[in-house]
Amino acid sequence: MLRTARHRTLALRRRAALFALGTLPGCARTPIRLDVSPSRAPAVYASVGPLTVAGGIRLGGLGAARKPSSARGRRHNPPPATASASAARALATADRYVGTRYRYGGETPTEGFDCSGFVQYVFGRQGVELPRTSALQASAGRPVPSSIGALRPGDLMFFDTEGQGIDHVAIYAGDGRIIHAASGAGRVRYDEVGTDRGEWLLERLVAARRVLGGA
Repeated sequence: MLRTARHRTLALRRRAALFALGTLPGCARTPIRLDVSPSRAPAVYASVGPLTVAGGIRLGGLGAARKPSSARGRRHNPPPATASASAARALATADRYVGTRYRYGGETPTEGFDCSGFVQYVFGRQGVELPRTSALQASAGRPVPSSIGALRPGDLMFFDTEGQGIDHVAIYAGDGRIIHAASGAGRVRYDEVGTDRGEWLLERLVAARRVLGGA
């Protein structure tokens, strides 16, 4: 009997947690973890970009707090870098298209972007002509060390994700963040180098180029 009552309590708490999450915008595509125990109020964890939303289900409703989504964010601590005027303009342009859908072969905001189409478009708005593919873009500008501490905002980062040569490009946004058209996410987005996804990318970083002038 006690066991049945405990299972019923757990089931009710799970349903309450899921119902509360359903009222939060954007949760449909967010990984969700429930922590339900008979000895305490159920807790809900949902990663949203660089943040984790932690919520507790109580009689009064859902209480939520924010914290960094991964303690691994401390594994990389790149020195602060000040963007040049040209890099700041390029990054402002790139930021404008966060959320634009990923589309293989896409070159414009209307049709969507792939990784190199996004980079070509952003830098084209700054008067910098780049080749169309990431492999060709890897010969533009001048080389810089492919370590996160050596990069400046606006530098291009090139990745070999499948072991067959350069097949992905991103823009370093400074402070340990990159912005790119990510096929896995299906959109233009930021990633932080200290997260699991950022670590995965850094392990595959093979080159970096500086295509903008300025200090």
